[in-house]
Amino acid sequence: MRDGVRLSVTFVKPAPRSPGETFPVLLDLLPYRKDEFPERHPSYFAYFARRGYIMATVDIRGTGSSEGALPPREYSEQELNDAVEIIDQLSRMPGSNGRVGMWGKSWGGFNAIQVAMREPPALKAILAVEATDDLFYDDIHNIDGTFHVDQFDTWMDHLNILPQTPGYELDEDYFKNRFESYPWFLTYTKQQRDGEFWRRNSLRFQYDKLKIPAYLIGGLLDGYRDSVPRMLENVKAPIRAAIGPYEHHWPDNGVPGPNYEWRHEAVRWWDYWLKDRDTGIMDDAPLAVFVREGHGPDLDLETTPGHWIADEWPIPGTTWATFYPTVDHQLHERLEKDRASIESLRYIPSNGHATGLWWGETTGDLRPDDAGSLVFDSPALEENIEIVGFPRVLLKVSADAPLAHWVARLEDVQPDGSVSLVTGRLLNGSQRDSRLEPELLAPGEVYDLELDLHFTTWTFKSGHRIRLSVSNSLFPMIWPTPHPMTTELHVGVEDTRMELPVIPPADRRVPAFLPPEPREEPTEVHYLDGTSWLDNYEYKRDLWRTTTSLQWRNFSEWVNHGRHYRTEEWNYYETNDKRPAESRFYGEVKSTIGLKDRKLELRSTIDVRSDEKNFHVKIIRHLFEDDDLLRQREWSETIPRMFN
Repeated sequence: MRDGVRLSVTFVKPAPRSPGETFPVLLDLLPYRKDEFPERHPSYFAYFARRGYIMATVDIRGTGSSEGALPPREYSEQELNDAVEIIDQLSRMPGSNGRVGMWGKSWGGFNAIQVAMREPPALKAILAVEATDDLFYDDIHNIDGTFHVDQFDTWMDHLNILPQTPGYELDEDYFKNRFESYPWFLTYTKQQRDGEFWRRNSLRFQYDKLKIPAYLIGGLLDGYRDSVPRMLENVKAPIRAAIGPYEHHWPDNGVPGPNYEWRHEAVRWWDYWLKDRDTGIMDDAPLAVFVREGHGPDLDLETTPGHWIADEWPIPGTTWATFYPTVDHQLHERLEKDRASIESLRYIPSNGHATGLWWGETTGDLRPDDAGSLVFDSPALEENIEIVGFPRVLLKVSADAPLAHWVARLEDVQPDGSVSLVTGRLLNGSQRDSRLEPELLAPGEVYDLELDLHFTTWTFKSGHRIRLSVSNSLFPMIWPTPHPMTTELHVGVEDTRMELPVIPPADRRVPAFLPPEPREEPTEVHYLDGTSWLDNYEYKRDLWRTTTSLQWRNFSEWVNHGRHYRTEEWNYYETNDKRPAESRFYGEVKSTIGLKDRKLELRSTIDVRSDEKNFHVKIIRHLFEDDDLLRQREWSETIPRMFN
């Protein structure tokens, strides 16, 4: 870099077929330690290199094998400035044709969008997989604009303190630039309100800044899917997009399937914009989306029933079906006169675990969450209803506390009574009028709320019932509000209703996706053992203490280039139904690194406890070499709760 810091790059290059042949360069830029973790998709590099692309993967400054100090946050100005400089260098490197594409999933998709907004001259197109254009509302730190904490927070702060590869030197530069670096979690906990910190690089509020072509891939069970239709609708640059049925995964091995060979589509995209080949990609419909067939709840769902369609966005002919909740807990398509009523709901802080840790992942039966909610069901449907888009829920409500959240879930009640989650959203009551200027509620005052639920597709089948579920808690996804309370919902009125985006029956195009090809797995990486999320998830209620807790344990063990790695994680959530201010999160990560002549062990913990007014955060880091404690660092801060 211009300041003398060297960033580490791994290249995978195609062999020229003739003297002087040049190739475009594809860049991904991540903090996930490319020389250590096999998840840095080396199989994808080979696929694209074999098709004429120089692959360049870079560790962000201060992470992995790159030099320098850790940046102060994700997507920092330092990171984005470095990316602009990297792109310029890649465009001028030997063998490059001068054109660069930037790509990646999650973090790599986030920064590809943000770097494109800076218009580096050599960057000609991007591909963003499961990324968002709204850093406050959609990202992992403040889901739906409300305080959230999970394993990513503990894992990311832990990754940031691991020594530089490949030597793992424990010198003063390491302690200064990594081990002693200020925890990102504390930085984000101090940013509980929307504003410049989040919006400066959020495309959603400046769509005109994306001027180069973008290929977008989303998942219907991924928390970042909403950005795909938003960008299709608002960005004037060329966009092509696909939204499949999977979670936060690549489309060729996503769970649940069905899967397809997205790399083939990516090559069509890159060839068009970086090699001037007419691959027909721009003749495709702007959006390919998987329309889910209504199915029962299934935590182990492997393949989603449904079908792909290809169309414009918004889908032509979409109409809105309106349903009104009534006093008898029904959903009616017509508002019945003189049947207005007020339904009361006692706040149960521990309610919501069946919905999951974010608006993604497969879910089981939603009846446990509905037991603490107001639910309204339609009559059994006489014909199928197919929806694609953002369902909308309007609520006329009041609360007897100064802060309340409202959760709306759209659900499918199966003929056997089990309940499937279709989609949902939470609204922080303080943001009812403005995200930028939140205000506390006036107890007893009636407010009109509007929630655009997260993007979804679904077919409600004949014989099934449509359900609207309304509650005030979403634990552990969202930190519980601090006050015991009762809320009221006005039903049988125009201002409380649900609207569904119904697409008409039609003979639509079907995307010509190919089945997945086998991945080329790296021979130098060997998995030894590990666990998955569902194997280690426990939910407990203590009726005597009125507490509810959830905990998750995970470990993974592998060998990479002769080095032995093991990571262990533990997350614990707790809340109290009588005293919801007394909630807690505890996360712990331990890494053991076996080198030829020594063993390193790093431990880091994040402990968050709340009272009515504050979050009390303690972060501790330990470094051991051959079982001897070399360094310990602790932060303990009290951070005000800001409308959370």
